[in-house]
Amino acid sequence: MKKKLLWIALALMMVVALGACNKKSDTDMAKESAEGFMTAISELKVEDAQKYVLEKDKDVLKDDEFMKEMDKPENKFFIDILKSAKFEFKSGEIKDGAEEGKLVYAITAKDMMSIISQSMDDILAGKSEEEIMAGIDVSKMAEKTKDVEIEVKKEGDAWKVADPETIMMEMAGIGDMAGLMDEGLGEDTSEANMGNENMSEEE
Repeated sequence: MKKKLLWIALALMMVVALGACNKKSDTDMAKESAEGFMTAISELKVEDAQKYVLEKDKDVLKDDEFMKEMDKPENKFFIDILKSAKFEFKSGEIKDGAEEGKLVYAITAKDMMSIISQSMDDILAGKSEEEIMAGIDVSKMAEKTKDVEIEVKKEGDAWKVADPETIMMEMAGIGDMAGLMDEGLGEDTSEANMGNENMSEEE
């Protein structure tokens, strides 16, 4: 009888242990969401990508005109760039009970600056933007790898990507350009404010 009870106890302990092993951590679930989103974007599977973003951000991925006109040279150019993007988890851990967190991924994307050297002849020849885009060989573009901080938030029982636009821009190789544009706008705004202050002082 004692042996039978012992075997039952051991069996119960194994069931509990297996259950604990199979349970995914918040970090694992957040990583699955981030990687699922990036994979879907690189494969241009918009509906799949929407599963990994917050409810309020789903409209960001609805670009029907773009999807309808994928055969246009300028659209094919960005499609090829997104398809060539790669990512690798670097660091980050979600604390137990947290509702948000950050994961760092190394994203390898085409270097948009290499377009200039590749298409300089077409630019000097005065070709249209569509012609220039059509003449660019994405496979010959240089690549660069950048550590990108990805924000994730918990929505219900699932972890979602909180800033899909930033990730898409990094995968398209225009993340740095967006940053420069923001800085430029910030400087312009500051100068404008200084001008307003000077006018106020003169008055």
